[in-house]
Amino acid sequence: MRLSPAKKFFALHESTKRLLCRCVWVVAAMMPFLGVVVASIVIATPWYQSWQRRAWETRISENLGVTVCTSVFKLTAPQQFYAEGVELRHPETDVILARIARLHGLMRDKGWSILLESPELDSAQLESGLQVLHDAFLCRPQKSSQLLAVGIPRGLTLHSPTGVSEIERMEILLRPAERASTIQAKLAFKDQPFGEVAIQVSRDHNPETTATSVTLTSPKTWLPCDVLSDRFTILKSLGRESRFRGDLQCNVLSQQWDVSIQGEFDRVDWGTMSASVGSPVRSSGSLSQVHVNLRDGKILRATGQARCDGGVASKSWLQRTSQLLHLPAQFSTSSMESIAIDSINFAFNLDSTGVRLAGALPGPSNWPPVAAKLQDTTICTPVAPENLASLNAVVAALRATPLGDSPNLPAVDLNTVYLTSVLPWPNLAPTSSSAPMRSRISKSLEQRIQR
Repeated sequence: MRLSPAKKFFALHESTKRLLCRCVWVVAAMMPFLGVVVASIVIATPWYQSWQRRAWETRISENLGVTVCTSVFKLTAPQQFYAEGVELRHPETDVILARIARLHGLMRDKGWSILLESPELDSAQLESGLQVLHDAFLCRPQKSSQLLAVGIPRGLTLHSPTGVSEIERMEILLRPAERASTIQAKLAFKDQPFGEVAIQVSRDHNPETTATSVTLTSPKTWLPCDVLSDRFTILKSLGRESRFRGDLQCNVLSQQWDVSIQGEFDRVDWGTMSASVGSPVRSSGSLSQVHVNLRDGKILRATGQARCDGGVASKSWLQRTSQLLHLPAQFSTSSMESIAIDSINFAFNLDSTGVRLAGALPGPSNWPPVAAKLQDTTICTPVAPENLASLNAVVAALRATPLGDSPNLPAVDLNTVYLTSVLPWPNLAPTSSSAPMRSRISKSLEQRIQR
């Protein structure tokens, strides 16, 4: 049987066929190796490293809303990178929000993992940084959700006006989603390694219930109040050295916010707290067993126990306060204006009906509960239910300072206006438009108030 010319051309010798098969096998076996070599050469080139750095900086900037700049960026593996001299800047003001000495990252399809080394934060820029993160990350529904885990195993440094706070370790988990985005963080301070602080910020993207909720839990760790004072300005009145531990819950809408605080405050500066009325009490102390509910800066209810040891107080203010609040008191005949404080310890309950005070100091058996022991002076509290003082009496008592007798005071007392705006006056005619929003946002808080 004769073969066609074409078949004759492909009819190779057996040895030639074997040689061709070996060559094909060698080339096929060498292809992965050659691919790895070529990829390694390309990855090592400066232009590819620069392209990857810009891509990474752009992706982080778009996800978090801050401008990211790095001085050194290297791809150590196809899905791993290393960076030095990282700066996070405000997108509008270009102010540095945070500095990171070094970081290691791992990129995967389901999300990123980043380890930070020696990060530094400035408490003065903390509020603006959190606002940018809230607006750019939490308030934007993510249809292509990708998890971002940030670990700080060796801690970070927080610079504040009161000094430097070192956080021993910190973990942050960002969960973007289409319906609700969440940021979870856990941290422990270096000087308080026995406790842990848990923070969770969630954003509901549902158009009918759009809101941001913040939960902070710190049962054992003291938190400096100046770190949170930019968000909750009421904390500034406690003094620069004040600190807090306990639970905080906050629900925020565009037109209204509710806050529930339960815990204790330490290193409270009573002079700063009473600065608006002339600082009649100058001492440091604590507020324990505190439970405060706030709505748009107005107190709904406040309970707790106030205590301070040492310091001085204005005698005239104490006399007028005890009279206005109907507190049994015994003052010495001395003409001294300032009285040394031995101890002040009393429980308080403030709501729309008024204020109740209950002394917690021991006194004679035939005396009411003692609230304050001072130099030759004793102030007691009536036995319940006779110890209820009206809110008008509270305002008058807080203004019972030498400033109240000054003829140079303006016709409108701004301190009285402020006190009137924050005290829980009864709302006799609530507006119908705000009722649905209040019930939706504050239902859980109001239930706790009733209990």
